[in-house]
Amino acid sequence: MPKTLIEELPKIVERGKKEARRILDGLSRRNRITLQTNEMVLPTKATGGYFAQITKELDDKKRFNRMIYGDSLFSIQALLAGDPTTDMSSMRGEIDLIYIDPPFDSKADYRTKITLPSTTVEQKPTVIEQFAYADTWKNGTVSYLEMMVPRLILMRELLSEQGSIYVHIDWHVGHYVKVIMDEIFGKDNFRNEIIWRRAYSHNDGNKFGCIHDTLLFYTKSQDYYFKKVFIPRTEEETSEDYPYIDEKTGRRYKSVSLVIG
Repeated sequence: MPKTLIEELPKIVERGKKEARRILDGLSRRNRITLQTNEMVLPTKATGGYFAQITKELDDKKRFNRMIYGDSLFSIQALLAGDPTTDMSSMRGEIDLIYIDPPFDSKADYRTKITLPSTTVEQKPTVIEQFAYADTWKNGTVSYLEMMVPRLILMRELLSEQGSIYVHIDWHVGHYVKVIMDEIFGKDNFRNEIIWRRAYSHNDGNKFGCIHDTLLFYTKSQDYYFKKVFIPRTEEETSEDYPYIDEKTGRRYKSVSLVIG
C-alpha cells in the first residue's frame, strides 16, 4: 500500500537536509559552481525614477546587482560559495531579505504559446525553461516538496541574523510548505501568513472560488529587522474619521453601530 504524503514528509525533509549538507560541505572545493557574466549593464550618471533622490556618488561595488539566469539551486550554491576570480565574496549570512515566488504544483504548463491567424506557434524551451515554466512533477507533490526543501535550507544560510524570507505560494501546497518551513526556520520564527486577494469572490463549478494567494513570512532569528507600514494621515482626515475624544485619555475614537442590517 503506498504511503500517504504525511507519512512521506519526514523522509522528504531528511533527504532535503542531506542534499543541503552535501552542497554546503562542497562549497570550498575547487570544482564549486560559479557564476558566468553574460552581460554587464552600466547605469548612466543621469538617473531618474527611483534613483532621482540620490545626490551623492555611490561606490560601484556597493551598487553592483546581479540578475541570475539559471536553476535556483545552482544559483544559491554560487552565492554561498563566492568567486575570487570575479571578486565576488560569499553571500552566506549577508542577505537581509529574500522573496521567492516558486511554482505552485498547479500541474500547469507555462511555456510560451503564441496564437496567430490560422496557426499556433509554440516556442521550444531551453533545458532551464522546461523546469522553470512547466509546473508539473514526476512524482506529484512529493517531487515538488523534494525540490523545495534543500533550496529553503540553503536560503536560510544566505540570510543574515536580522534577515527575513517571504515565500509566495497558493492553496495547492501552501499547507505542506508551512510545515516544512516550521522545521527549517523554527515555529517561533514564523511571523505572518499574509493573504493577497488576487480575484473577486466567485464560484468555480461545484466549489467556492480560489481568490487568494499566501505569503509565508519567516525570520532567521528573533532579532530581525521590520519596518512598520503606515499610511500618512492629515489632522483633518483624523478629525473627520475619529470625531470624538476620550476625556480621560485624550485619544480620538468613532462611534459604530453594532446593529446588523
